[in-house]
Amino acid sequence: MDNRKLSERQKRTYKFNVIDFALIVIILAAVALLVYIMLGNNLLKGKEDTTILYTIEIDLLKDELVTSANQITPGTKITDSVRGYEIGEVQKVTVTDAYQNRTDMETGVVNSKPFPKHSKVTITVKTKCVREKAKYVVNGKIIMVGVQISFRTPYFMSYGTCKYLEEINEDGSKITAGTENVTNGNTEGE
Repeated sequence: MDNRKLSERQKRTYKFNVIDFALIVIILAAVALLVYIMLGNNLLKGKEDTTILYTIEIDLLKDELVTSANQITPGTKITDSVRGYEIGEVQKVTVTDAYQNRTDMETGVVNSKPFPKHSKVTITVKTKCVREKAKYVVNGKIIMVGVQISFRTPYFMSYGTCKYLEEINEDGSKITAGTENVTNGNTEGE
């Protein structure tokens, strides 16, 4: 009888089941998390730390919201409104009249006319970031000219488009990349 039990045990083979699969996945996830924590942002090579100055432009902000935007002062920390991570420090805020381009249907000429009860807000932000080839990454947020940026401050929350960006190297030299040159002094000499 003992020989019979022994031969039955020898015939059994191990079967892989769902619980074994789940344990393997949990172990692999734990190892991956540990590696990420230990190595952090150094996982991908080719990154460089740098400082950038960029502008966020809100084209048409209703006048009743401009008072909140005016409470943003230099030194205010600005955060990504989706993840809540800091994406820079405000250097300057400029509020000007909002304009909208309209095409004259008779002549086909494009005219820029004031947009009533709205203003244009330009916020200049300075931050340290990581350069990855042609893009800049601040706490996981990609900052590039033309990219829409959803942000908040303690007094104001909105979104705008990055219109101008310049890299400030340690030696003081600048590399600029923008769709337009900012003429209202937002980025010059700061």
